[in-house]
Amino acid sequence: MTTTHRYERSALIADYARGGVGLAVTGLPLVATPLATTITVIFGGLATLFAVYVFRTWLRSAQAIEVDADGIRRRGPLSVDIAWEQLDSLSLRYFSTRRDRAGGWMEMKVTGGGRKVAVESSIDDFETVVRHCMLVARRNELDLSETTLDNLRALGLLPPISDAGGGDGPPSGGPSSGGPKQPPELDNGPKLVRGLRWRVGPDRDGR
Repeated sequence: MTTTHRYERSALIADYARGGVGLAVTGLPLVATPLATTITVIFGGLATLFAVYVFRTWLRSAQAIEVDADGIRRRGPLSVDIAWEQLDSLSLRYFSTRRDRAGGWMEMKVTGGGRKVAVESSIDDFETVVRHCMLVARRNELDLSETTLDNLRALGLLPPISDAGGGDGPPSGGPSSGGPKQPPELDNGPKLVRGLRWRVGPDRDGR
């Protein structure tokens, strides 16, 4: 079964608003008033950054992420397809917008076959997308960073370290051998991913 995920409209509208305001504030002075060269360079650089931000927001609004038994793919402009057997890295980072880290967002990146798919937590059912990728990473015996492991725990996709029982990894799962392929599923048999010790690190912000 294929699941399709799109970015939430409310998040896109907020990003459009932020980018539009920033572009107006930095871009309008460039065309409305003669400015000193240094100020022109500064405002021009900022206007370019906001323009890129608006363009990236448009890309997310036009794209969809699909997950099925064969792999993960991004549909729409700049489409990408990664088969599960090609998956060779997974990272999950948290970006805080406040000092107390009470607000922020996550971003998952997966690579395979020389291609990359990035998914932000403002997409609908983000945890399902991450869960599938995590199970395939375990099946492919990938080494995951401590930051990624901590953020998987924060999403509830791995047990807390106090419950992990001395080195337990993520719940095992994955397509069974033989018969039709099915999306990775969780079961009750924890395993240790090669090369990892499952500790909770002091930081989840992806620095």
